[in-house]
Amino acid sequence: MTKGPATEDGVPRRERPADEGRGVVRTAFAVLRRDGRRLFGRAAGVAGAAGLGGLLVTAVGFAAAWPEFTEMRQGALQARVDEDSYAPEGSRVNTLWLILLVCLPFLILLLHLGCAAIQTAAVRAHGRFRAVLGVYALRGLLVWAPVVIGVLVEEAFTTTLFREHTVIVPKWEYPGLFALLRYGPPLLGAAIALLLRLGWTLAPAVAATEKLPPLAALRRSWSLVWGGAAAWFRTVAVALPLAALTVSAYLLLHQAARPLRSGTVSLFLDQGPDNTYAAYVAGLLAPIAVALLLAGVLTLPPAHTAFAVLHQRLVTDRERRPAPTALPRP
Repeated sequence: MTKGPATEDGVPRRERPADEGRGVVRTAFAVLRRDGRRLFGRAAGVAGAAGLGGLLVTAVGFAAAWPEFTEMRQGALQARVDEDSYAPEGSRVNTLWLILLVCLPFLILLLHLGCAAIQTAAVRAHGRFRAVLGVYALRGLLVWAPVVIGVLVEEAFTTTLFREHTVIVPKWEYPGLFALLRYGPPLLGAAIALLLRLGWTLAPAVAATEKLPPLAALRRSWSLVWGGAAAWFRTVAVALPLAALTVSAYLLLHQAARPLRSGTVSLFLDQGPDNTYAAYVAGLLAPIAVALLLAGVLTLPPAHTAFAVLHQRLVTDRERRPAPTALPRP
C-alpha cells in the first residue's frame, strides 16, 4: 500500500481528517502555520550553507579566470596610453564563459542539496535525503537533455566557424529549411523538457514519503500526474502559481539588491587588486546571489509543502477509484 507523509518518528501517516476537505493551498497554509517556523528556519540554514558553498565555487572560478582578467586590464591600460579604443578579445571572453560553464554544475548541485534538505524536512523524512537528492540529480539530467540536444542540433545546422569567430550560416545555404532548423530543435527540446518536468514534479515528494529509489520515484510521479485529466490539471494549477511566485520574488529581490552592485565594486577595488573587469563581474554576481538565496528561503518551504500535499491528494484519489471489474466469461 502507498505510504503517506511521515510523522516526527518517521512513521508514515495520512493527512489529518480536518485537512481532507480543504484544498491543496489551504492545507499547505495550515501545515505552514503549524510547522512554518521549523521549515523556514531550515531554509535559512540551508541558504546560509549554500551561500558559503557558492562563495567558495565563485572564488575558485575567479582564481581560474584571473589570468584573463589581468590580460584584459593590461590591454585596456595600453589602449589608454595609445589613446585608442579597446574591446576584450573574443577568445578571452569565450574562456570566461567556459569557466562559468564548468562552475555551473557545482552551483546546481548546491541548489539540489538545499532543495533535498527542505523537501525531506517538509515531510519529516530525514532518512530519505540521499534518495531525494538522487531524484533531483536524475530529473535535472533528463529534463535538460532535450534542451541541450536541441541547441546542439541547431548549432550544427545553422552555424559555422571561421577562424575564431562563430557566425550564422546565410539563409541561402538552407533556403527552405533555415527557419525550421534555426528555431525548430530548440523549441521542440524545450517542449519535451516542459512535459517531462511537469510529469516528474512530484518525484521528490514521492521519494521522501513512499521510500522509492530515484528511478521508481520518477515513474510513480509520472503515473500520478498523467493518470487522468484532473490530476495533471491540479498539478498545473499548483505548479504554475508557485513558479510565478518564485520568479516574482527573485525579480523583486534582485531589484532591491541592485545597490549592492556599486558597493561590491568599490569594496573589490579598495580591498583587492585594481582590476575593473573582475570588479565589474563581482558587482554583477552580488545582487544575483543575494536575490537567489533570499528567494529560496521565502518560496521553497511553501512550494515543497504544497507539492507534498498535492502528492498525498493524488494518491488518495487514485486509491478511492473503483477497481475495474472483469466481465464474466460466457
